[in-house]
Amino acid sequence: MTKWVNRAGFLLCAALAALLLLAGVRVNSAGFGLYSWDEDALEAGGEAEALAACIKEAGVKRVYQEFSKENLEDGAAEAFVKRLKKQSVEVFALFGAEEWARDKKGETVIKTMRRVARYNEGKSRSARITGVMVDVEPYLLDEWDEGSRARRKLMENYLSSMEAAYAYAEEHDLELWLCIPNFYDTGFEDILESLISDACDGIAVMNYNRTDEYMQIAKEVGLAREYGKGVECIFELQEPHQHELEEINTYAGVGLDALWRSAARLEKQFGYDRLRFAYHYYRPLQRMLEEE
Repeated sequence: MTKWVNRAGFLLCAALAALLLLAGVRVNSAGFGLYSWDEDALEAGGEAEALAACIKEAGVKRVYQEFSKENLEDGAAEAFVKRLKKQSVEVFALFGAEEWARDKKGETVIKTMRRVARYNEGKSRSARITGVMVDVEPYLLDEWDEGSRARRKLMENYLSSMEAAYAYAEEHDLELWLCIPNFYDTGFEDILESLISDACDGIAVMNYNRTDEYMQIAKEVGLAREYGKGVECIFELQEPHQHELEEINTYAGVGLDALWRSAARLEKQFGYDRLRFAYHYYRPLQRMLEEE
């Protein structure tokens, strides 16, 4: 009888584990990240309730939010951070511009980070911003189209800038994550390695092609593992045929269940405990949840 009960209990646990796997990484303690450039997300009242519901339903544990200088000074950011911390969600300041890749000394990115550091001064943990997510896209600059030499210079300047930013982040108790495309391992493998080893706490990779998500971030995950850094796989949710997106680039058409299954599969394939996942971005996620 005892053996039968033990076996039944084992089978029940196995079935539960299988159901949780099908539910996706929502059940994983690391949760998902969520990108937001929407200033309305900072508002109290109905918008705050909508964001809170979205966070709960989608298993969000980190929000990367763009804050203006005014947001950081007028109390809007503090109220926002406190609301999310009550949901056990960490908040990162999200910012960046392609022209920062020209700034070899990192003066512009450090100037922006300084606002976050000043905001954090004297605040309790319940109101502190955890870190920054820096989104710089040198490949959008005109110089990128001038050929390999110009591209190399941009990437070297970008690396130098992020190294300076990382030194500042460490001095001011801020995590620094870099949002990058998935193609730096083609032609800029040495710079990619240096970015991961010397210029951040982690990288967030725009993994926007559902044909082979594993291989598109395999090099980045391998380097993150080698240097003990975090790595995040970002899933696109925007509708196709905008921003040059095709159907294969986004989960808008196939749904969140497919996304969660993909995340669970990638988590199992890589077996790296510092791999995590994120949604790009708040409004499309909100729409998809409403359609579920």
